[in-house]
Amino acid sequence: MIEAIERTLELDVAPDRVWKALTDDKQIARWFGDSATLDATQGAEGWFGWEGFGRAAVRIEAFEPPTRLVWRWAREADLPLDKARSTVVAWTLTPRPDGGTTLELVESGFDREEDREDNIGGWKHELADLTNHLTTP
Repeated sequence: MIEAIERTLELDVAPDRVWKALTDDKQIARWFGDSATLDATQGAEGWFGWEGFGRAAVRIEAFEPPTRLVWRWAREADLPLDKARSTVVAWTLTPRPDGGTTLELVESGFDREEDREDNIGGWKHELADLTNHLTTP
């Protein structure tokens, strides 16, 4: 079994602001790839797009506002989710006493170590973009 990717961010913004950045497709497109189409509801399907890569299919597996979001997404571009290898990304938001948010991300289900290694670098970049998005007025 290939180890999951686990990341924790301490954000100085309220959980509702973080939740919106994770679930509103217009905001997702500002920090995660270049475009997104996703209706943030349980079972919804959509995609995330990156120039030079293509579109990755996504489906919301768990939707528990404003504390837990889980999506399954395709590893291969431009394939339907049921035709592609996929992994699961779980987001957990915990309010902090100071009004900020602890954000935990766990990505699991890798069947190849090279995919995990690719996403380790990808999450470093994407989570930095998320932090910048959340702290820019």
